[in-house]
Amino acid sequence: MPMALEDVRVLDLSVFQQGSYASAMLADMGADVIKIEAPDHPDPGRGTGVDHAPNGLRAYFQHLNRNKRGICLDLKHPSGKEVFLRLVESADVFHNNMRPGVLRRLGLTYETLSERNPRIIVSSATGWGAEGPDADAELGSMDILAQARGGIMSVTGTPDSGPMPVGVPFADHVGAIVSAYGMMVALWERERSGVGQEVNTSLFGAQLCIQGYNITNAMWTGREPQRQPVARRMPHWSAYECSDGGLLMLGAGTPDRWWADFCTEMGCEELAEGRYSTNSANGDWREQARRRIGEVFSTKTRDEWMAQLSPRFFVQPVRSYLEIAEDPQAWANGYLVNIPRDGAEPVPTVGPPVQLSRTPPSVRTLGPELGQHTEEVLLEAGFTWEDITALRDQGAFGEIPTATEAEAAT
Repeated sequence: MPMALEDVRVLDLSVFQQGSYASAMLADMGADVIKIEAPDHPDPGRGTGVDHAPNGLRAYFQHLNRNKRGICLDLKHPSGKEVFLRLVESADVFHNNMRPGVLRRLGLTYETLSERNPRIIVSSATGWGAEGPDADAELGSMDILAQARGGIMSVTGTPDSGPMPVGVPFADHVGAIVSAYGMMVALWERERSGVGQEVNTSLFGAQLCIQGYNITNAMWTGREPQRQPVARRMPHWSAYECSDGGLLMLGAGTPDRWWADFCTEMGCEELAEGRYSTNSANGDWREQARRRIGEVFSTKTRDEWMAQLSPRFFVQPVRSYLEIAEDPQAWANGYLVNIPRDGAEPVPTVGPPVQLSRTPPSVRTLGPELGQHTEEVLLEAGFTWEDITALRDQGAFGEIPTATEAEAAT
């Protein structure tokens, strides 16, 4: 079955999550993503995350690098650099999340690479952007730092808790999605112009993008949003505990249209007196309403309330990760899939979030072992076995450690 990006080749010099997930999204759609790692400094993600699962795999690296091929190159070595430049000649995209300045010192700028291949697209996913004083300073970045500077932590938590980071790598993954979007736009534009260009994205910019309305509203009004105690949050936009300890989230817009019916269904008609939008402006009313609704929710299990309220009202269970793993809706839509393994049981993972009817994406392979496809990729690029042997003797690939040594090095 054809795949949407099966003729696209991506040279991937990214590590950790922001860069690696962006290229994995293209690989899911069929792009030939070649993960390039330094033999003495492989992707630190190989040793990052929770300990190995019982199946012997590390979810962190595998999820971010599925469907990719892997090669080892020492880009600081003249022979290794020359191999890379030759690979650029037949590539469509060079993707990286190095600090600004690293590629310049390696002599691998867009200007240099476009001389070898005018159609090359160079995608750089940085922390703070390609321009400005922080780019010149080559500041390091991490997910939690971008959440802080990008404003999301100014609206999370409560007045008592203070700023709270999102419980998942929010900045990294939003940054990756924005990066993949940028690469696809550049590939589409190249079909018209015939030439490549630079694509610059960042954790910082992605955080502003995902909060675009909120930040714009603050700039227009001059008012900062305020953290609310849990008890005073909007009763129509809150989670409630049921009798079995399960949580149910109530959430829908335009509450004036359905609030009265909901209160009748819940047996607390007194909360429906007057317009919801007027009542909810009163913090004391919000607190009383949440308390009363919470009392009612505590009388039945989560499943019982779901059966009674859905689909008439906008309610959904607050699911744990392992509950999600059993959700047939996730499997039916390809949001959860199994990765096939030679000689072993398939393993489940989160699949592509986009489905295509004619050229569907898929998760076909686990992430590559360090340097697993070096010879294969070079042979495809026109190198002979004699060339590869000479390059190895020259140090182009360095000393490729074993998998155990690679993890120890990180």
